Amino acid sequence: MTILLGVAEAKEPWVWGFTGVAALSLLVLNVLLLVAVHARRMRQAVRTRREKRFRARLDDVLGEIDPRSPSGRDPHWLARELEQFNELERPIAAVTLIERVRPGTAEERADTLQALRDAGAIDVMLKGLGRRMPWRRALAIRTLGWVGADEAVPALLFQGLTDRNRYVRESTVRALGRIGDVRALAPLGALFRAPGRAGPGIVYDALTSFGGAAEPVFAGALRSDVESVRVASCFGIAAVADPETARTLIVPLVTDPSAHVRAAASESLGQLGGELLPDGLARASRDEQATVRSVATGALGSFDDPRAVELALNALLDPDRDTAIRAGEALVRLSRLRAAGPAADAALARTGDSWPVVRARTFASLGVV
Repeated sequence: MTILLGVAEAKEPWVWGFTGVAALSLLVLNVLLLVAVHARRMRQAVRTRREKRFRARLDDVLGEIDPRSPSGRDPHWLARELEQFNELERPIAAVTLIERVRPGTAEERADTLQALRDAGAIDVMLKGLGRRMPWRRALAIRTLGWVGADEAVPALLFQGLTDRNRYVRESTVRALGRIGDVRALAPLGALFRAPGRAGPGIVYDALTSFGGAAEPVFAGALRSDVESVRVASCFGIAAVADPETARTLIVPLVTDPSAHVRAAASESLGQLGGELLPDGLARASRDEQATVRSVATGALGSFDDPRAVELALNALLDPDRDTAIRAGEALVRLSRLRAAGPAADAALARTGDSWPVVRARTFASLGVV
């Protein structure tokens, strides 16, 4: 003990010096922390007040753009107000504009677009495509898409679709789909046939928004070497083409080498339905792949053809559980149709105790089938 006390006394000046420096450092750090917290609170308070003032000002500006506004529009006043928005305020204004435009009718959007054109706002948005930050480019593109600015299509095609950022490219695809200008069909079709630069689902949704005008794109893609493209094209044709044309185009795909494509073709035919059961779908209901058989058997219930009843009846004994389930559901649906109804009722009466039929009737009583 005596030795330890002696060592402590020998080091006492050094220890006290270190302690003093540490205490002073902690005091300085506490002061700096308090100053930082106080400064942050003051900054947040200032930002909140500025945001409230800007929101009120923005409401006045967007109120002049709103087609439902009773006040007369002054495009020069709008232009001056829009020019005064700074780098922090413009994104807020763009998001608020999108929120206002999104639920509007086509007429209201057209009216809003004209007001933005008169005020020079569309030109400001087009300049946003050259911004350094990807999110700013994407926001400008989203806004152009929601207001339906067709004059932006050339810039979107040559800048947006070739942007180095994937998020910007996908925002461009969505915007082109919302604008609906046919000049975008060929570039979107190229993206659809060669997936990778944009999400295939995003390109698909954009193309379907063109309606019947997109039919040649999907029809051509049915012959693609890429399996996923052929799958999506089956659904695309069913979505945009008239039923008779769609059935003619899709039926050959039920013999595709890919089971995924055969299943997609069968499901698409089921979505279309009709009076006469396509021979290709009848063959698909006996496909070697259980997945294809299941989908094709379910599609039988969409065709008011007595032949569909016999095929569904045979499928009740399929060793694949899903196929047997779809067979029961198909028989219940066929029983509601005019031509196939009597045969389906007779088949249900003969097989009423089989579990697929019991299941299908139970779900039908709940409104599911």
